[in-house]
Amino acid sequence: MDLAGEVHRGDTIVHPFEHDGHKFEFRLVPAGHGWSIWIGDPMNRDRNHVVAATPPYRGINPAVIQGWHFRNADNSGPNKPGEGNVNAPGETRKFAFVLDGTGYQAAREALEILLWPEERDKEEIQAAEEHLKAVPKAWGAVEIEALELGNLIQGEQAWIDRMAFRVRIDLP
Repeated sequence: MDLAGEVHRGDTIVHPFEHDGHKFEFRLVPAGHGWSIWIGDPMNRDRNHVVAATPPYRGINPAVIQGWHFRNADNSGPNKPGEGNVNAPGETRKFAFVLDGTGYQAAREALEILLWPEERDKEEIQAAEEHLKAVPKAWGAVEIEALELGNLIQGEQAWIDRMAFRVRIDLP
C-alpha cells in the first residue's frame, strides 16, 4: 500500500486498509510537537499496533515525529551530525506493526517482561524475547518530503506546522 498526503499542525490523517480479512487504519495522530504513527483496528483505537512492534521501546522512537528532531539541541539551527545536535531519526521513519489483536496482546505481554525484567529469571526473559520475535509483523515507512517548522526560538522546542509525506506499507 502506498499513499501520499499532507498534514497540518493538530490535524489527524486517517487511511483505512485491509489485510487478510482484518480491517486496519493508518493514522498520523497529533502528539506533542508533531505526530505519532498509528496502525490498528479502527474499532479499538487504544491499541496502537506500531507501538507493540517498533523498537526502541524506550527513548526516541522512529514512529514519533517531532519538530525538535529536525533542530539542534538549543533550537538555534537545523539538526546535523555532531556535537550540540540531537540524536533523532530524520526524514525516513521505518516502523513495524503487528497484524492482529492476538499478536498485539502477545507482543504487549512479552514487552512487559522485557521492559521490566527485575525479579524475573533468565529463562522467562529469553522466552519473552522469542515470543516477541515470533509475533507476525508487517513493515512500513513514512518518508517526509517537505517540512515547515514553527517556534524556531532558541532555547525552546520547534514544532511541525506542515508536513508532506509518503507512506509505504509492505504486507506479507
